[in-house]
Amino acid sequence: MRFRLLRPRELAHGLRELARRRPEDAESYLEDHGEEWEALAGQLPQDAADILEAITEEAAAELIADLDDEDAADVLDEMRPAAAAEVLAELPPQEAAHLLEVMEADQAADVIGELDEDLLADITPELGVDSEAVRLALYADDSAGGLMTTDVATLPIGITTGEAIERLRQLNETLGSNLRYVYIVDDESRLAGVLSFRDLVFARPGTGVDEVMVESPVQVKTDTDREVVAELIQRYHLIAIPVVDDGGRLLGMVKVSEALEAVQEEATEDIAMMVGAGAEETVYTPIAVSVRRRLPWITLNLAMGLTLALFLRTFEGTIEANATLAALMPMVALLGGNTGAQSLAVVIRALAVGDIPAQRAPRVIAREAQVGVINGLVIAGLSGVLGGVVAADAAVGLVIAVAVFVNMAVAVVAGAGVPLVLKSLGQDPALASNIFLTMVTDLVGFGGFLLTASLVL
Repeated sequence: MRFRLLRPRELAHGLRELARRRPEDAESYLEDHGEEWEALAGQLPQDAADILEAITEEAAAELIADLDDEDAADVLDEMRPAAAAEVLAELPPQEAAHLLEVMEADQAADVIGELDEDLLADITPELGVDSEAVRLALYADDSAGGLMTTDVATLPIGITTGEAIERLRQLNETLGSNLRYVYIVDDESRLAGVLSFRDLVFARPGTGVDEVMVESPVQVKTDTDREVVAELIQRYHLIAIPVVDDGGRLLGMVKVSEALEAVQEEATEDIAMMVGAGAEETVYTPIAVSVRRRLPWITLNLAMGLTLALFLRTFEGTIEANATLAALMPMVALLGGNTGAQSLAVVIRALAVGDIPAQRAPRVIAREAQVGVINGLVIAGLSGVLGGVVAADAAVGLVIAVAVFVNMAVAVVAGAGVPLVLKSLGQDPALASNIFLTMVTDLVGFGGFLLTASLVL
């Protein structure tokens, strides 16, 4: 197995695939070809991060230790915080703390938030209370403070554009890719305006920055929710948004890349919460924590299932009189569940992007009800005909048609209503929505089907 003649990107692609399929072979290759590993990490830290996430934490830690501090920090910056924390846990606390200091402060803060308590207790003294990463780690992960970087270009309000350009040349050496906008501040570090590089380049010589800056720019506080941050960046087509404290003093900025990652993370959390898994749970979450987060919802499912079973026992005679009913019952619940899930997904997405203000909630439910009625009529007709043919009994077909129509109509209303109710109560709209929806569709589907059967047959 040799990659020596490949170009860096081809080498990275080959090693990524090897690490995913046969991680032990990738570990052996990288251990035997240290120069190639160092070159790969230095040129393509994103690909190096993918490789480290696919192999064992012990091997990844050894490979990180083989790199110089800057390259090691760049690779750790590109890893998911939970995976980077697992790698740092394999290093001596002093070495781990040093790498956290070299990393981008905002990325290091995310990693610190993933460290277990024992390791954090060992590393924190090495970092020191004045560490920028430690201060950023104090902010909530889902807030602007948790997303921001403090590496921003700031200039005093009293200088000219020519002086600003000269200072930016010096700042470029330390800020690098974080040099997005130029923020103008007063003597007390309060945000006065923002300046784009275009404004600087085309300004007349000697023009004051206060003459060309945009005053009162769009800004957020440290506790602003990440969804709001992402919405503002998207609405105003920004590449970064400034973060200020209650006194208007500039603290940092949230880059568009961080906002996009936050939106993606929010979407995955919503998916997990819809089925009762922990919002922050990953494949790296300790087993005990995963069990503790999931077990209450599974227990709730058990209670719902027992309640439904006791309810269905009252129709035992109806089922015994016509065994075909038992075979057709799942179809009714399945159609209702699928219909409700469609409505649930549409409404949760709309809530996530802020498309449903409180006053429009009744209209949204009414719209979904209309969709459910129309689809219900079509599917009820088809299922009634097919059910009647399968059972060789037109009355059974009628029972199925009525039950399917009612269940689909109720399901879309429940699918839209559950997240809206949770939102009105101040809860996350995705909070186990699918569990509650399943309870409704099963109860209405099975119960409605058997109740109709007991009346018609």
